[in-house]
Amino acid sequence: SPYEIDVMRRAARATQAGMTAGLAAAQVGATENDVAAEIARGMFTAGGEYPAVMPYVTSGPRTMIGHATWEGRELQSGDAVFLEVGGCYRRYHTAMMRTALLHDMTPAMEHAQERMTTALSELKAVLRPGITVSDADSIVRTIISDNHVGAELVTRAGYSIGIAFPPSWDEGYILSLMPGGNTVLDEGMTFHVIPWMWGVEGTRTVGISDTIRITETGCESFFDLKEDFTINATGEAEGAEPLGLRAV
Repeated sequence: SPYEIDVMRRAARATQAGMTAGLAAAQVGATENDVAAEIARGMFTAGGEYPAVMPYVTSGPRTMIGHATWEGRELQSGDAVFLEVGGCYRRYHTAMMRTALLHDMTPAMEHAQERMTTALSELKAVLRPGITVSDADSIVRTIISDNHVGAELVTRAGYSIGIAFPPSWDEGYILSLMPGGNTVLDEGMTFHVIPWMWGVEGTRTVGISDTIRITETGCESFFDLKEDFTINATGEAEGAEPLGLRAV
């Protein structure tokens, strides 16, 4: 309903504030706990409430777990840091994945970023009432599968999201973007679209995702945060930028 969409916009402010804080905190020498604490601070000071799931924070080899909470690991130069944040307001949720790199961009990571941002843009270009959940999944799955870094989309391409209580914000039990589904999308439906890539070059998982709503003629995102990876390089290499956030 329009009222619920408005509440989800409030949740999206908390999601985005938490993710922004988490990306800034993902620096060499910080711990996963430090990052999680900053995400929580960002969400809650932006008006967010206790979410159905606390943030997923993994780094280095732990990114291969996919969904996991922080574990105290110290972030190292050369790490990828995978974050998934679900902000909450009045029990309604929006969620997003983002990735920070603690090194300069590499060809493999640049390719992974391009595949995920392309999947999101191509999907959002066609999402509208009348598209089936299988149609949506096929667009994402085809683009992510066409990669040369050995990564996979090991899950469905997305799921409905809205009101939720612990232990999950996932409404996949209602509707999932997955192969073989014939359910038709309708105006007002809301989805977390997740074209993440598991096992880039066999050792790292990265993600970029979006929460969208189906409109009368298409779809729109709840967020305006940049999708590209955040590069928090150490600045040790000659000519490198100083430590801190910079967009690719």
